[in-house]
Amino acid sequence: MLAIWWPINQHAQNFETRVVSENAIRGVKALRLAVSRAVEREWESLQAVAGQLATKDYAETRAFTDAVLVAGGRVAWAGLADLSGTIRVGSNGVGEGTSVTSTEWYRKGLHGPFFGRITSSSTEQPHDQRDVINISVPVKSADGEVTGVYVYSLKASWLKEYVRAAADDLGLIAYVVDQRGRSIFGPDQQARLNLTPASLGSLSLNIGSAQIVEDADGSKNIFAVAPELTVGNAPPTGLSVVARVPPASTGQDVTQLSVAMWISLLSLLGVLGVFSILFTRHFVRPLERLTGIAREIAEGKEPYPEEYNSSRECEQLSHALSRIQSRYY
Repeated sequence: MLAIWWPINQHAQNFETRVVSENAIRGVKALRLAVSRAVEREWESLQAVAGQLATKDYAETRAFTDAVLVAGGRVAWAGLADLSGTIRVGSNGVGEGTSVTSTEWYRKGLHGPFFGRITSSSTEQPHDQRDVINISVPVKSADGEVTGVYVYSLKASWLKEYVRAAADDLGLIAYVVDQRGRSIFGPDQQARLNLTPASLGSLSLNIGSAQIVEDADGSKNIFAVAPELTVGNAPPTGLSVVARVPPASTGQDVTQLSVAMWISLLSLLGVLGVFSILFTRHFVRPLERLTGIAREIAEGKEPYPEEYNSSRECEQLSHALSRIQSRYY
């Protein structure tokens, strides 16, 4: 029974792990695609607005910028900085006249599309901070010269909630990590995620992978990695999506298979037990009785010769013993 159960159980565990890993990779890729589409819509909106500003004055630019905030609720702030690094137009007038020459979104936005890291930004309320992701593009004149930088400050809370909702629909626990494998945000900000070296290698090679990571309590989690958050027209973000398949999602099928196998094996054992009893009564006991008669004859006793026909061997042996007894007595 162990020889049957053990290899099948091990193969079933390996097979289930492989299937769950492949499903986790497909799930995290589907999650990345959904998030990428959402980010790409904001990116296309930024490019569309920036493309309209070449022929607009500051008053018209301000109207465009104010409308951005109420369009979808994903943008915390939008603004236009000129070549001197001064914000000329800010949504709702916030930040106008402020120098942004030291900011990364301005310096890199002058040279091309830029997708920044999560940073803290002030709001209209004093001492109020919110996490944002700055994306920017250069603003060009009709003849193609750069005249400034236009920026969106996307709400990090919106992206986090979008990732969480999409992961819930797919039955996954999702994290967003940087290129070093550190968790930017996830379902629990207190639990920081550190990926294995193999997963970090997949980030640098831009390939999807799945790794089994064992917790301190011995529970095994499957982590699937989808490198690079955006897969469309948006520029590289330096962020990746990681989905965790909890231990509760694995092992159930193997357990059910083991239970079914043991029920089958125990049923087989019961059948073999019944067969052994019948075999003993029909074949073994007549042979034991005939053996005892032969021993008594050899000792000079006169046992009564019983006739057995349970098998051909028993029938022939009982006849032979009767003939032997008749010759002696």
